[in-house]
Amino acid sequence: MTTLTGDIVNMVHEQIVPNIHELQTYQNDKGQIIEHHERAEQLLLQLIEDAGTIYEAVHLTAAKEAFKQDVLDWIGRGLGETPYFDRLLTAYRAPNDQETTFFAAPIVTPNGPHVKGCYFEAFLAVREEPAMMRPIEEELPHPENGCQSLKLLAGTKGFTEEKCIVFFPENVKTKENITSQTFAIFYFNKFYHIYHEDTLRRARAIFEHAPFKSAQLSPDRTYEARVLWGYLHDYFHHCGKKPFHLHIQAKMNFFAGILEEVKVDCQAILTLWERRYDGWEEIIEFVLYERLLRYPSQHNATRNFDSGTGYFLFSWIIENGCSIQRGEEKPVSLDLSRCMDDLKKLVAEIEQLEEIEDDSAYKEAAERYVRQYLPTGREGERFSVPEQYFIDEINKKIETARLRFERERLEA
Repeated sequence: MTTLTGDIVNMVHEQIVPNIHELQTYQNDKGQIIEHHERAEQLLLQLIEDAGTIYEAVHLTAAKEAFKQDVLDWIGRGLGETPYFDRLLTAYRAPNDQETTFFAAPIVTPNGPHVKGCYFEAFLAVREEPAMMRPIEEELPHPENGCQSLKLLAGTKGFTEEKCIVFFPENVKTKENITSQTFAIFYFNKFYHIYHEDTLRRARAIFEHAPFKSAQLSPDRTYEARVLWGYLHDYFHHCGKKPFHLHIQAKMNFFAGILEEVKVDCQAILTLWERRYDGWEEIIEFVLYERLLRYPSQHNATRNFDSGTGYFLFSWIIENGCSIQRGEEKPVSLDLSRCMDDLKKLVAEIEQLEEIEDDSAYKEAAERYVRQYLPTGREGERFSVPEQYFIDEINKKIETARLRFERERLEA
């Protein structure tokens, strides 16, 4: 899988991870050091040395020097100030297939273990693009593809606890706004356990008449299927009247972003339904069960973007479609064939909004549209739980264990 020696993996596990975990205890959610400044400085100086060794080992020498300069700059300004790692982000090069990569910086880890905010984190991972993707990439070429499918090897708890499977440029704490997405890293080897230990439990408890073919996939096949979903998702981000890479600031608006995420997943589902790629039925289950059930179950759901997409999709179908009905033996009856008609209608409505040329006007229209299904919330909330999402209480009462990706699980 990789030419890395065990010594490098061990170094991340045994030296870098414990030091960063200690450093996190001295940080607030802005990444600033709020106590034990002298000890924090010692840890950061040691990280310059240890992280430098790893950057060197994975052939990221420019990142090694940039990391050092960003750390020294933070120390020089005062550790009570906000850390900025612009140099490192500029110097970082995403891995090619079969290459190993490393990154350490103050990072937001969406859907990870932290309630909110930005903490120092690190990860070591190897990129593995499945061979089964090559004919699909030829059939649906994606010149703007900036996604990388990786297997996480080691990391701090932002990546090895709970459900963060992404690392984007905008997740790094920087002084300058991020205006382009030069990479999009996904740790898809985490998905098998997330899906089986959380999502499927919810789906089996809530949906009647729903298929569960996805439950039979092995970890390796799950990885491949999740990569295909990721490829189609990103492919459609770069299509249409307002492709993401050309309208990044508009699409990063909360409401426009909700529509964008839901639209591209709907388009991915419809493509799988029409083209019947290997694993198409299982991937459709992935997308629907994740969006409709797991995402809205987050602890901070009414402040969480991904949760918003799930609440929105469920509520929209209840109001405008016929594929989701109240069940007889379980809370919800889901009809997949009818769902395709519902999703086509939803995509058409979102694409009609994207005909608005001016991005400011588009964002305003997106907010009006989304607010029909995501009502305003209390102070500090992005929205409140829509009444159409009648399974909210049931969904949140389903017990799932806290996910921890220990070394043995990552190496399995």
